Amino acid sequence: MKLTKASILMSASLLLATASSTPLAAAPDFDPSKPVMTELKSGVYQYSQFFYNSLVVVTDEGVIVTDPSGEVRAEAMWEAIQALTSKPVKYVIYSHDHFDHSRGGQIFKAQGAEFVSQEKCTELLSRDLEDRVVEPDITYEDKYAIKLGDKQVDLHYFGPNDGDCMSVIHMPKEKVLLAMDWHLPGYVNEPYRLNTHNYVAILNTFERTLQQLEFDTVISGHMPSSSPQAFQEDHRFHKALFDAVWSGIQAGKTTEELKKSIKLPEFSHWRGYEENLPAHIERMAYSIWHGN
Repeated sequence: MKLTKASILMSASLLLATASSTPLAAAPDFDPSKPVMTELKSGVYQYSQFFYNSLVVVTDEGVIVTDPSGEVRAEAMWEAIQALTSKPVKYVIYSHDHFDHSRGGQIFKAQGAEFVSQEKCTELLSRDLEDRVVEPDITYEDKYAIKLGDKQVDLHYFGPNDGDCMSVIHMPKEKVLLAMDWHLPGYVNEPYRLNTHNYVAILNTFERTLQQLEFDTVISGHMPSSSPQAFQEDHRFHKALFDAVWSGIQAGKTTEELKKSIKLPEFSHWRGYEENLPAHIERMAYSIWHGN
């Protein structure tokens, strides 16, 4: 089954609330199906469509991209790349194993691109019953550097996250960070998105990223824009949530009591705070109790 533009728009509508608080999405003529290629640094771009963002790196030896995110989007991304360069895509990076990010890369495989992921992604990626995922050619354990032309893209594995095999994607020279799925600035997201959240591990990813990587530019997986300041605020939310839930557990409170008593007023202006915070409290408690 091929993913159509209509079906992508239906899925994207679920993410409309995620982005609607940003200036881009708030514009009257905002169209999430319209491809947007934004230059961040020389030769480094954020490609946005259907509320999914990809890193696009253009060099004189070829192009590096992340996450095709469906056939329709991959085709549109390739058309946008051709407006920048005549060089082919040489590498496709899977940020993680979720099919909404990993399907649709055949258009790049046909050009000879090599597909790269953290090694734990391979098991799930090989089980796509619709056979729409190009399986990785290259896998890595802890760190992998892709060097092409004058650019380098580093992949870091900081442990479980939103799933088991998330790559933290970083360009050390350009100081660009791609934080897929686990970074949604200014948004307490819907409970349905929490089913794979290892909340304690996500906090660990935030802290290792801040400790080990230098960046002045941030791409969120689904928000139209982010920044180092927004990233820091998102880290504070995760830390405050952990601290409040941990303290409550130590005081002998049940999960239901935690959901009723915990308030995080610093983040009360975030979209989804009132309706969605209890589900995040519950998921954090689950992660603390069960280690995932």
